[in-house]
Amino acid sequence: MSADDHFHRSPASGSPAQVNLDIGVDASSLYTLRAAVSAHASELGMGDRQLDKLLVVATELATNVIRYGGSAGRLRLWRSGDMLACQVDDDGPGMTGADQAGMQPVALGAVGGRGLWIVRQLCDQVTITSDGHGVTVIAMIAI
Repeated sequence: MSADDHFHRSPASGSPAQVNLDIGVDASSLYTLRAAVSAHASELGMGDRQLDKLLVVATELATNVIRYGGSAGRLRLWRSGDMLACQVDDDGPGMTGADQAGMQPVALGAVGGRGLWIVRQLCDQVTITSDGHGVTVIAMIAI
């Protein structure tokens, strides 16, 4: 069963009416997801340097969905002025302290746990929320 079949969370309240990409996230969709993000971001005016950042961000967030967020979710992409927004939602157990997640680097010896820190380093703005029934990350990168 794909993420499109069982994930139904609607876009976050900050999402615009015009979402340019809305794609399911699961373990079988990472290649397709990266290709779709790349194509849509380019169409929305994102340059190569920023696109490289966005692809890392989208991959890290999708990997978190697969690893920690119930294994399926959604990625949405849209332009907001001179920024490109990448929203990733999951339907997992949620997390406490979501707004502070990824604010500090993880120790070098730790296995995993660097994804949100990397996302915060590459983005101009990151909002992470959790309602106890999933996590929503909105990552903004200047075009």
